[in-house]
Amino acid sequence: MKSETNRRTVSSAPACWQREAPCACLRIETSPRESHLFPYQHLVTASLSQSDQAETLRLTFSLHDVEIEGRNLRALLLAIQEFAVKCVRVMPERYHQLEAGENGVISRIRIEEAK
Repeated sequence: MKSETNRRTVSSAPACWQREAPCACLRIETSPRESHLFPYQHLVTASLSQSDQAETLRLTFSLHDVEIEGRNLRALLLAIQEFAVKCVRVMPERYHQLEAGENGVISRIRIEEAK
């Protein structure tokens, strides 16, 4: 019997974040050539907001602001709450339109120095 939908899910795509506890630092890969380490002890606040198009996870560290855009980011926020995220990276663009699985989709990461 053939399935009515042939949609692929994110589970068939590379993961855009990895859980591993306990972690001293969060590694953020903004591109294949650029990575940043942020000690969890410098995490000041985290918030998740939702719009019709995407979700935005904002992380404020003592010297930097990080903005992560994507879909289904609540599980990522909860793992960050436990200091249990080892690495976060943008998912390759060809996977952005896939159905969001429990690991979600990260489509953009922006890092700025705190004001």
